[in-house]
Amino acid sequence: MLKLMRGGAIVAGVAGLGLILLIALCGLAARGSRTLLLVLFKPGLYVTATSLTVLILLHAALFMAAIYYGESALIGRVHIGIIAAVGLGAIGGVLAIARGTFSVVKKAETLAVGNSLSQEDAPALWKQVTATADRMKALKPDHIVVGLDPNFYVTEADVVTLSGKLTGRTLFCSMPLARLLTKSEFTAIVGHELGHFRGSDTKFSERFYPIYRGTVTSIGSLHAAGGQGSGSIALLPAIVILSYFLESFAVAETRLGRDRELAADEAGSEVTDARTMATALVKVHAYAGLWDQLQQAAVEAMKEQKMFVNASKVYAEAAKHEATPEVLQGLAEPHLVHPTDTHPPLALRLHALGVEMASVSEAALVVTPGEPAITLVADYEKHEQEISESYQALLAHRLGIDLTPSEDTGSDDSPVHEDETVAESPGGGT
Repeated sequence: MLKLMRGGAIVAGVAGLGLILLIALCGLAARGSRTLLLVLFKPGLYVTATSLTVLILLHAALFMAAIYYGESALIGRVHIGIIAAVGLGAIGGVLAIARGTFSVVKKAETLAVGNSLSQEDAPALWKQVTATADRMKALKPDHIVVGLDPNFYVTEADVVTLSGKLTGRTLFCSMPLARLLTKSEFTAIVGHELGHFRGSDTKFSERFYPIYRGTVTSIGSLHAAGGQGSGSIALLPAIVILSYFLESFAVAETRLGRDRELAADEAGSEVTDARTMATALVKVHAYAGLWDQLQQAAVEAMKEQKMFVNASKVYAEAAKHEATPEVLQGLAEPHLVHPTDTHPPLALRLHALGVEMASVSEAALVVTPGEPAITLVADYEKHEQEISESYQALLAHRLGIDLTPSEDTGSDDSPVHEDETVAESPGGGT
């Protein structure tokens, strides 16, 4: 029996090392070709998952046998209850990893706290986006979602919104940032996003990234599960190897991803001009961080049973206070980038556009344009207020803040209005 155990351990070790070597070689090959990255990632994850399931079954059996023989040799007796408990825990871990590893190969699902707007809801917005897609010869979005998070993105992942679950191609637009952007700057950003859905980039956006993002999320869940329960030992080899698999391909994805972002910036400049694209990028980099401060202000307000009526409007007011030359200092200076960050630094993006920071600084400080992009959304303040209420309610639920009015609060439990909180909102003290 001991020889069998020794042989099993050797087989498991060799197979594990072979799997790691295969992952390393595939990851290296994918770095030089987006076609190989597209071809190798999903099948490679299936092969890795299958191999890990077999290896973990073997590891679990060896672990149970080692406890049995080790206890017999050391103390001359066997605690069946302890072995059974450990064995059941290990088997449970094996079953969990078998389900978990195969579930990582799935389409991503993302949450967007916002409203999906139809062409009837926002005809001017849809006209602008559709015209931009036509000029670029890019695929049009199936859905447009407006929300409060300070970013823009387009995705093929399933998107859960306040209006329901969306499938297909979804464009997310930030209402707070749209208050700061001109319509031309907004068009440049939309052009950037739609640039991921034209030419050879379309395959990546449709076939690779939804699966890749789903894999990242699922492996994160396995990390969380790995520290819980008696079966956690059986999960550890899978967590390590799956994480290594993802890291190997993440380097390739990052290298190609940065090139994709620069190409998307060029696409945005094609439908406007390089200076407009650069101004839009500087505005996003300069003011997006205010949202974190606004969230903290909202948290403090909710602890006092108060809420922002229109968080987007408060954000715009805060940005107006922040719009001084100091906010741009150091923004475009070169800096180290994390190896798995797919977005190039602002300095590199401006250089690729052929635009100097000094030439767009004045325009980047204009955060109250005469005709802001937010006016493309019909009844935008109505949407902002609806989303603000839901956003803060979800934030309170996540943080365990009870928003139920107490009986003795009287009229103090009413929502806070924007003009009452501007002095306490982000921007005044930074």
